[in-house]
Amino acid sequence: MFFLSIIISHFCKITPPYMQKIVKTFGCYCFFSYFCFLYNNKFARDMIKLYDIRAKYICTALLLMLAISVQAQQMTINNNLLYDATLTPNLRLGVSLSPHWSMGLTAGYRPWPTSDDVTRKWRHLLLAPDVRYWRDSLQVGHFFGADFIYSHYNVADVNLLIYGGDKKQRREGDMVALGAFYGYSWELGRRWTLEALVGLAVGYAWYDIYDCGRCGNKLGNECKIFLLPQLGLNIVYHIPIRKREHNYLTRLYKPVEQTWNEQNQ
Repeated sequence: MFFLSIIISHFCKITPPYMQKIVKTFGCYCFFSYFCFLYNNKFARDMIKLYDIRAKYICTALLLMLAISVQAQQMTINNNLLYDATLTPNLRLGVSLSPHWSMGLTAGYRPWPTSDDVTRKWRHLLLAPDVRYWRDSLQVGHFFGADFIYSHYNVADVNLLIYGGDKKQRREGDMVALGAFYGYSWELGRRWTLEALVGLAVGYAWYDIYDCGRCGNKLGNECKIFLLPQLGLNIVYHIPIRKREHNYLTRLYKPVEQTWNEQNQ
């Protein structure tokens, strides 16, 4: 489906205006059919059962982002290198909305260790939609943003300040958080940029407590409010390729509306 979105995005650039709506409608239909298949797939049902999450909300969020990406003129694919350092595969799909605004959806998924006999674990699924305001130029320079974070987790023998208490106990539950961040993006070429961001989120977690990492004896449940720092070092790939600029400073400080119009011609 990722490659299909690329094909549709590029095809919309070369088709006449009267054909673009037909192509985009076909793309949305393909995405919708794919997620209907995913929802009825046995592997997807097993994963959803394992992590005790609502499939319809996740599929709706992903479907909405993919549908918007088909309509959008510019897309970005991000990978947070700091998040990778925790052995959690992650991607962010971003779309440009206007000369100053963009939005995106970050997903991180760490299924291992898959065996319940392992004492030390930090299995989790994370979804985080966000919106960004670009001060200088779209996808380059200073930006400010806000995000909403949801995570379902199964953690034991890991010292995380979010949960507190005895790290030998196992905690399984959910958390939500609302945060704000600031970042800066450096241009590495026509295809790539590098982003660094820092922020802070206020969150609420609720979870069940078990005796140990492998035991099923439930001791009770808790909930707590916490502060969650946000750090990111993202490598970003742009679709389609941006136009070449001979002078970086000229591009950075030219009127942002002019940059937007040139990239979407």
